Amino acid sequence: MPKTKQINIALLGLGKLGLGFYKVFLKKQEEIARETGLQLHISHILVKNTRVRRPSFVDSSLITTDFDTILNDSSIQIAIDAIGGIEPTFSMIAKLIEKGINIVSANRTMLASKMQELADLSNNNKVVILPEPALGGGVPIISTIKQDLIANKIVAMYGILSGTSNYILSEMTEKRISLREVLKMPEIQKMAETLSVIDYEGSDAAQKVAILASAGFGMRVNYLNVFAEGISDISVFDIQCAADFGYEFKLLAIIKAEKDGFEIHVHPTLVPQGHPLTLIRNDYNAYFMHTDLIGEYMIYGKGVGVEASSSLILRDLVGIGNLLRNYSSIKTPYRLNWSELPVKAMDDIVSAYYIRFPCVDKPGVVGTITTELGNAEINIASAHAEVNLKNYPGIGFVHILVDEARESDILNAINFIKKMPILKGEIKFYRILKD
Repeated sequence: MPKTKQINIALLGLGKLGLGFYKVFLKKQEEIARETGLQLHISHILVKNTRVRRPSFVDSSLITTDFDTILNDSSIQIAIDAIGGIEPTFSMIAKLIEKGINIVSANRTMLASKMQELADLSNNNKVVILPEPALGGGVPIISTIKQDLIANKIVAMYGILSGTSNYILSEMTEKRISLREVLKMPEIQKMAETLSVIDYEGSDAAQKVAILASAGFGMRVNYLNVFAEGISDISVFDIQCAADFGYEFKLLAIIKAEKDGFEIHVHPTLVPQGHPLTLIRNDYNAYFMHTDLIGEYMIYGKGVGVEASSSLILRDLVGIGNLLRNYSSIKTPYRLNWSELPVKAMDDIVSAYYIRFPCVDKPGVVGTITTELGNAEINIASAHAEVNLKNYPGIGFVHILVDEARESDILNAINFIKKMPILKGEIKFYRILKD
């Protein structure tokens, strides 16, 4: 039998995540004790308002609005941050760390903004801060990088980090319906904490990839500096054009380690049909990696839901509990070795591209466009003309596929061509995943 130890915990916040976790905790508490010998015990639950009516399974004797009650309780060993927001949460967490209390955080916005400060503070105070539950699903990507793949150099990572966006794109692709139609579906209402622009404009994934870049790769990055585009501009016609050329849309968060810096960006990406990432449907998340020792590696799992996040919180409580049981103090905390390499500007990345030009339907248009792209030193892999489409009378489309080009060159060329009188609408371009 494993050596028994009680671990005293403070739960900060009893909103949707906090309450959901607490319910899972009560269900799993005895099972974890039998399996591990750890008696996980919640001593305090911090809330804003004690007058809120709560379910009967909540032990009201644990409820407090006084943060100092937790801060001054010398028996508390771990605090779970399920509050959200940057302030006053950041100041509270900093005080807990300075008191020697370990942190398991599901606070995405705070970590995406303050990961470096919190990691350095926890290192200085010899405590652990574990940020993985903040990624919003049940996929253990940070621990995979820091443990299972510790001997590998990860050259590139392509992640589906937003279960809600992935669900939307799956529905649009399979049913050929618009974003507006998908957003009316009741499944979306159940899936998202709040149905707001963050779910499909890329901000959600930008926060997650900033945490992942910091905790997994040691990048010094604030999510506000992460280039992020969402899926709101993707049309049914875009999806059909992608399929015609053998691609499918995915909202990807991309991290690449280059000699002159890191790439980190979020945007809709055309993924070749048959690629493992195209198999990730509905509200699942996935991470596809290129490594130097084991080659391609992918993990995936549920990307949305309180139970998925609670799974990681419980895992982290057990992990810290084992450290506390086996050592008098944590000698090797969750330490980040910060890289001095910069994060590259989006203009400097090199990618493959799909570009679609809506033009007047007359001879010579393809030649005009390809000539201008050639003048910009953009090598064209293929060019295709399409006319007489039912829904686009009098308009022809020129589809250009580019194998490899610098982003700034693509944008400069597009800005020049869109001023030409042959154009009859908005130029669309998307980056292509080209491993």
